[in-house]
Amino acid sequence: MGAREGTAPWSRPVRAQAERLREEADRLRASAGGVTLPGVEGTVLRRRIASHAERAERAARSLERAAEALARHEALLAALARGRRESGGAAQRE
Repeated sequence: MGAREGTAPWSRPVRAQAERLREEADRLRASAGGVTLPGVEGTVLRRRIASHAERAERAARSLERAAEALARHEALLAALARGRRESGGAAQRE
């Protein structure tokens, strides 16, 4: 999306990290469900794990918003570069 040949858009690794965090949140929730420790200790542990899962999910949402903003910037930069190439501006600087 407007990146130079051979380079990935900036938003791609950010989106990948968001996806990894979502997967981690899912794994944590599954782990919380699998806690068999009885009583208060089990409840505390399940809540702690669920809390970590929620933080991972919030971080993933933040990263997704950042990736969307980066994608908008990438599109703008690509449009500017196209306009510059079409107007001959890039050739004049070389």
